[in-house]
Order: sequence, then C-alpha cells, then structure tokens
Amino acid sequence: MLIIEKFKSGTYRNQGDFKSFVPFPINDTWTWSSPDINSLLSNADQELGALGGLSEFITDIELYIRMHIRVEANKSNRIEGTNTTVLEDMMPTEELNPEKRDDVTEVENYIAAMEYGIKRIMNDGFPFSSRLLRELHSILLRGVRGEHKTPGEFRTSQNFIGGSKPSDAAYVPPAAIDLYDLMNDFDKFMNRNDDLPVLIRLAIMHYQFETIHPFLDGNGRIGRLMIPLYLLSSGKLHKPCFYISDYFESHRSEYYDALQAARRDNDMHRWICFFLRASIETAGRAKLIFHDVLSVVSEYNEYIASKKSSPLAFGAIIKEMYSQPVSTVGRLSQATGLSIPTINNAVNTMCSDSILREITGGRRNRIFELTKYIEAFTKS
Repeated sequence: MLIIEKFKSGTYRNQGDFKSFVPFPINDTWTWSSPDINSLLSNADQELGALGGLSEFITDIELYIRMHIRVEANKSNRIEGTNTTVLEDMMPTEELNPEKRDDVTEVENYIAAMEYGIKRIMNDGFPFSSRLLRELHSILLRGVRGEHKTPGEFRTSQNFIGGSKPSDAAYVPPAAIDLYDLMNDFDKFMNRNDDLPVLIRLAIMHYQFETIHPFLDGNGRIGRLMIPLYLLSSGKLHKPCFYISDYFESHRSEYYDALQAARRDNDMHRWICFFLRASIETAGRAKLIFHDVLSVVSEYNEYIASKKSSPLAFGAIIKEMYSQPVSTVGRLSQATGLSIPTINNAVNTMCSDSILREITGGRRNRIFELTKYIEAFTKS
C-alpha cells in the first residue's frame, strides 16, 4: 500500500558524470488521510459531474468542442514555447508570418492527435494504454521540429530537461534501460481495477509520465493530451469537454514546481492538491464557456430566423464556422456546397450586421471571423 503523505519518489542511477532519476513503481493501492485532498476531490468530482451533465444536455456540442480543442491545443503548445494566438492558428498558412508557420503546424498536429485519440476511445473502443500514447506521439511530431526524434517510439537514449547536457540539467529522467519496467508498471496502474478515484489516479499518472519522460520530444504535450482522453476512457466524462492546459499555462511556475516537489521532496500531497484545484477551475470555466456559447448560438439562431432572404445560406455558413470560426469565401463555398456569389452576398451582409468581421482589410482573399463565438472561448 502507498500512502500519499508518506510518498517516496524514487532513487538515482549513477551514469558517470551525472545521475538519472528512477521513480519508484506506482502500481499499488493508494490511500491518504489528508482532509485537504478529500475536500478538493469532493469539489472536483462535483464540478466535473456538473460539466458532464451539461455536455450531455447541449445539442450539437460536438461542433463547439472542436473550438474547445483548438484553444486547448494553443495553450498546451504555448507551454512548450510556441507563440501563436488562437486566431493565428486558424488563419490560412499563406497569410501567416513565415516564422509562425511551424508553430501553427504543431498546434494542428495537437488537434489531430486529440481527435484521433477521441475516435480511438469513443468509436473504436480502444483501451487507454501506452500503445495509444505512442500512436498519439507519432501524429504529434509529424512534419514538425521533433520529427527526427523517433515519433511513436519510446526513446533508446538519455534525455534531460534544462541545461545543455545531462551533467548540468535541471532534471534527468530515467535511463533508457529503465523504461521497459517503468512503462509496464505505468500501463498496469492506468488500468488497475480498484476503487481509487479517477482524478487521483489521473494526477498520479500525469506525475509519473512526466517523471519518466519516455519520449525524446513531446512528453509535456502527450502528458496533457492524456488527461481529457483518460477521463473519456474511464467513463468519468462521456463527451470530450475538459481541457486543463489553460490552467497549467496560466499557472506555469506553480505547475512545474509542484511536479518537481513531488520528485525532489517526496511531496505528492502538494502535486495532487494542485491537480485537483486545476480540475475544479477547469471544469467550472468550461461550464461558463458553454453557457456563453449557448447564448451566442441563440443570438445567431434569432439572426438567421430574421433573414427573409436566403436564411439557409446564413445558417449553413454560421454552422460551418462553429468548428472553423475563421474562414474564407472559397473555404466556405467548398464546405457548404454553396456558390461563390451566394457566399459573397451572405458574408457581406453578415459583416454589415456585425455577425462576421473581415480581418485582413483586403479586397481579395478576404478572411472572416465569427467574432462573438471566438470571444466566448477565449476571453479571460
């Protein structure tokens, strides 16, 4: 039995001029006596349950979740150093500054990996496992800066965090020789059949994964992708509507400090409390976002109904822009099947009515945004 308040994080392997950290196995029964954890867990379960109930109630929520995933992808990648806005992530590639195009590709890969994971779990019934994480990793690094760092495969060489080499690094994960046993233990813990609450299990999983750092690149992003996907796989949520990277990004120092305190000071209690607070705020914020989105959608529906001329065109354009709220006339024509003249007339009217906003100022290759809808997902 492992007691959170008496947690021992691991030991070190001597590798000459540096030591790598080897975390202790986690596949065991976990317990605790902390009233802080109990209180936070109760609140987090309540907030997550309310979010799950709301997500089941909302018609067409899959359309809005696509935008939710876009914001998650932007925030998760910003933690790793990308520097684009959510709006830039949705712009046509040719309209972006060349130095930002790689960042946008990384965001798009994150979205593709998330959508792939959702499909594997919800449609294919694929079990949550390290195999699924490797599949996600191969998508995440496709055609980007880490594409030569063995996408989809666990590393066979040493990695490190901070510094220029392992001997001056801030943290050196376990050696490649230790990975097989550690990931085998990790897999067993992920699918352990006991009464450990899902959020506590997920907090421990995230800590252990980031501590093992099994890939040469992309570990932080895979570790964050894991959170909403495990909630789906475990049945804690039935819709992919929980995305925690915004909280991690806005509390970045506290996030890294709490992970490091668990490794360095055996303070698993601090990490779990941080994770539960993040879960409470994330679920609460997601509920507010969806309420705001429903209000905006209601406004759009009233607007569409008010149009006596071509209401179907206005409706088709707005519905398409729920999942891609930055678009061009050509893209909208292709997606909706409407003619270019019909799209042009409709978007001109919607710009005059302040439903859409043209964001390039150009007469040709104009780009439009569904302003209020984007603001519902991105406002602080």
